[in-house]
Amino acid sequence: MNHFLNQRRLVLGAMLTMSAMTTPVMAQNNPGNIVCNADPNWLANPSLPTDVKSEDNCSFQQFMWQSMLYLVQPVSNGSSGSKVLQFESFMPSYGIFVGPDRNPTPWGQIPVPDFCAVPGANPLSKSTAKNAGVMLKEGKGKRAVLLPANTVFSNLTLQAGVGQPLIDKSLNRVFYNVSVNKPAYDFITGCDLHKAQCSLSLAPDLPDPAGVKIVDIPALYPNLAFPQGAMELKTSWKILTADEIASNTFYMTKGAVKSPNATACQFNQTLGLVGMHIVSKTPTHPEFIWATFEHRNNAPTCAAPTAAPPLGGKWTFYDSACGNKCTTNHYAEGKPTQVCTMHPWGDPTAGTMPNNLNCSSTPPPGYICDPTTQKYVIQPNTANLIAIDKSVQAMLAALPAGNPNKLWANYSLVGNVWTAKGTLPPSLTVQAGSLSGANNSMETYVQNGVSNIQNPYNCFSCHNLEGKSVNQTSGQAAHPVQLPPAGLSHIFNLLNTKTTGCSTGTLPATAACSANGGPALKSK
Repeated sequence: MNHFLNQRRLVLGAMLTMSAMTTPVMAQNNPGNIVCNADPNWLANPSLPTDVKSEDNCSFQQFMWQSMLYLVQPVSNGSSGSKVLQFESFMPSYGIFVGPDRNPTPWGQIPVPDFCAVPGANPLSKSTAKNAGVMLKEGKGKRAVLLPANTVFSNLTLQAGVGQPLIDKSLNRVFYNVSVNKPAYDFITGCDLHKAQCSLSLAPDLPDPAGVKIVDIPALYPNLAFPQGAMELKTSWKILTADEIASNTFYMTKGAVKSPNATACQFNQTLGLVGMHIVSKTPTHPEFIWATFEHRNNAPTCAAPTAAPPLGGKWTFYDSACGNKCTTNHYAEGKPTQVCTMHPWGDPTAGTMPNNLNCSSTPPPGYICDPTTQKYVIQPNTANLIAIDKSVQAMLAALPAGNPNKLWANYSLVGNVWTAKGTLPPSLTVQAGSLSGANNSMETYVQNGVSNIQNPYNCFSCHNLEGKSVNQTSGQAAHPVQLPPAGLSHIFNLLNTKTTGCSTGTLPATAACSANGGPALKSK
């Protein structure tokens, strides 16, 4: 109890400090009067921000919209010379977590996952492939299918937290892709964390193999952390219908995707971006800032399911004709998932709380119904998300016809969460932003928490520092190990568990690893 009270004093003190910096904004209850504007320089001179400008709520929303608009600008992709968007140049997980006796794909080269490599593909010389802007990969008697350099590859369809897929109206699964920027890539590969024997202790969803010694990172390297500037992205992609392609509202690319029961990839699929998580580590926020964007036509709110889609046409993951005949946010094998937004903007007091509770219940859900939490955490976050969304849309709408940036007005920042002054671990009482933040295309089934018993529920509900449970001594109940800050990322759950390494029981003493909490470099 004393720990809870101390944490509560900490977060309220931090929020009061924030409010002192932003009194004119925080004191207003009418979201229409809130000012949280986009900056035209985000388009005139796109750049990736290194940190939030200050600790007021609006600065976090501006940080993420500026990041998003930078990530969707074109850039040359490695040695191919082809143009892709910045976020498409990040290294995907399948280029890092490769099979035994193999090295991660070097940065700047384009990986092709083994699950899409096929024997006997049409031969093409490397020079011709480079000139055509397509990929070529050979090895072990296989030649990869040749596709455009920004092709999305994915065999990931199960959502985190529940292990269930999102099924669209055409009965196709939504596919996911996880990727990292160069600072994160250098850290993972520099510490040999792409090898299971080195990093399994950072993968809470993967069991430790019997009889195999793994590095005890929590005990040996309690300060192991991703470097400042590290970014991790998770994107969600839908196989588009002819009508969705014709709508021109989605960012589209070609994809090679593989469902769990399929024997081979489906190539040349037209995929539409329906969601993106952006996770950024900054100098003042070691817990990462966790933001999520969605296509605006993904789903209506659960409170207003009959509302018209803002971009016209039909809702992507909601069938208005289904009405009360379909259960929302529920997985059923072989049926489309009927999706609606339970907590718009990640506001835990908007929408339906678990077990029919609300702030008038006796007793009410304590933390989110506390007047101070509502005034300094929840209300300004919702107001600022709405305000910056309108500002960005207006800025993009004013661009001349034909400007590719206009497309991004079809996406919204729907949630963003961090902790007060970067506090770790990210317990509820130090969280700020979208306390019930979720993405309809990635957290469809856990918008109200696992088994509908937790609220609020957001990224930190899973991305905390709680590791695998172990028995401290014989006869005692299992207790979770506290992970170092690197454990906030769950990318290590994508490890190839057959990979070995770290035979000494320690991580390698390399510059990239030593600089981020790994073993010290040996003096010469």
